[in-house]
Amino acid sequence: MSERWHMKGTLRALKLAATGAGSSELDEVITDVWNTENRIWLQHAATPIRRWSNSHYPFKQVLWERVNLIEKAIAHHQARAYEASIPIILAQIDGISRDLTGQSFFSKANTDPYLDDVTLSGMETNLPIVRRVFSTDVKESGRYGLVSRHGVLHGRDLTYATRVNSTKTIVLVAALAEYFPRVADDAGARLRRQHEEQVAGTQAVDDLGRFVDDRHIPEIHQFAWDFDVAYSNDVLLGQDAFHASTVGSDVARKVGLDPASFTVGDDETGCWWHYKLPAGRVLGYAARPSTSSKRRHPDVWRWDDSQAPTGPPWQCPEGWRSDDDFPRSPNWEPKVVV
Repeated sequence: MSERWHMKGTLRALKLAATGAGSSELDEVITDVWNTENRIWLQHAATPIRRWSNSHYPFKQVLWERVNLIEKAIAHHQARAYEASIPIILAQIDGISRDLTGQSFFSKANTDPYLDDVTLSGMETNLPIVRRVFSTDVKESGRYGLVSRHGVLHGRDLTYATRVNSTKTIVLVAALAEYFPRVADDAGARLRRQHEEQVAGTQAVDDLGRFVDDRHIPEIHQFAWDFDVAYSNDVLLGQDAFHASTVGSDVARKVGLDPASFTVGDDETGCWWHYKLPAGRVLGYAARPSTSSKRRHPDVWRWDDSQAPTGPPWQCPEGWRSDDDFPRSPNWEPKVVV
């Protein structure tokens, strides 16, 4: 956040504070900075959340749908419909924090200190202070103009809908987007482990023909992507000889799989590998420099069968499916997040 914050706006606010300006005047000045010089950062406050938790796609889908709602709220803010932007965002912050920590960010019973030694948001003067402001109780209906989750979502504050309050809620999203990634990754990994325990051993397939017991499949997809990038860069950049076994071992460790569980080969034409999943299915990949006049990317094939391939597709083509063919084999079709 510090790299994106507008220096001139910061200096204006600091000069006002030094002259004894009140909190309302400072709120207006800082709000102006967020909505003018720093409007792009405000517009994309929730975007980093889309990068959270790649280990469990159903959980990632929930996060993306929350971002969709927050982005609609930001559009309401830009249209000056603050009565809509504020409650939508407060509700999504409530949901995100409950999903990640089991407690609402706004709950006084929440024992998470929201402190760390890594982010600006986790400094003692940031999120811990902001929590108290957003968690103010509003017990009687009236015209308070506060940025209180209780006052807004319980219908107690009738004048909450201001540009300042709406900006503060969006900035809170940006702060949490900086603070929560590691928590989100841990939550996704925990949900992924629970999912794998539930599906282990089932022979069922989904409506696309993919194995429901998808243990190691996300890791294999990531392995294939990273391996493909390394091979493509080598081919396209004309680097030294590609060492498939070395690259395979490095990438396997990166994605959390045992390099010894892969069968990797290469010859003067190209390279290939395959891996047996816990469910018994064998997934594989093969590539060689492009023979196409329409693309520079290498020729790529995938393997998806109960048996391992007996050789690369340029020697034993049966069972291999080219990436030029569509659709790909079921277990190579990724679970898309939209």
